Amino acid sequence: MAAVDAAKPGVPTLHHLSNSQSQRILWLLEELSIEYKLEYNVVLYSRGAKDKRAPKELASIHPLGRSPTFVTADGRILIESLTITTYLLRTYDIRSRFAAEDWIREDTLRSFAGASLFPLASLEMLFDIAEKNTPWPFSFIMKRVRKGFDNFFSNAEFKKDLVYLEGELGDADWFNGKDLGMVDFVMSWPMDVIAVRGYANLEKDYSKLHAWRMRVHDRPGWKQGLEKGNEYDLEQLG
Repeated sequence: MAAVDAAKPGVPTLHHLSNSQSQRILWLLEELSIEYKLEYNVVLYSRGAKDKRAPKELASIHPLGRSPTFVTADGRILIESLTITTYLLRTYDIRSRFAAEDWIREDTLRSFAGASLFPLASLEMLFDIAEKNTPWPFSFIMKRVRKGFDNFFSNAEFKKDLVYLEGELGDADWFNGKDLGMVDFVMSWPMDVIAVRGYANLEKDYSKLHAWRMRVHDRPGWKQGLEKGNEYDLEQLG
């Protein structure tokens, strides 16, 4: 099912799915709204109660049927979070409020979030789903496979990745430095997945990343984005 919040013609529209990476786009839109009074529409979709999949209605907007899907003010349809984030900042951040001083570092970190960190978290989520939905006695075998994967691969990779990110964050409030920037928006999704689903203990082992995540969640723009969304419970992904 989908619900439209104050839809207006000629205004950019986010097609937003519950419990998804679209939440970081809602956050960015709210930050732009606070900074520039950006007006936008949001259409809310809920995952299926049993299969946790996006509803078929999303496929009427774009054939892939995924979220986030963003329709620009002139009607162009954009998919993929990184593309949408880049478009929004290039189009609406007219005073460079969220700009980076070092574009190479920014590009490296945003690519790292999508190409290295989140794929690792995705593998863990697939194991979660497989364990939950595999019947006995095969579930026992699946758990053994998962344990071997974690012990011989993912635990070490998560540690390597998170130590790297702690170093990149350093003593700054944001990955962008003293001010919020693109990397912070992009990084919020994989870091939330890792923290909420327990793939690493940020509070215990990565205090700087934990503090960064708490700063994200304390921002008025983040809170307003949660209010405009329909659910952000990452334990419900599978």
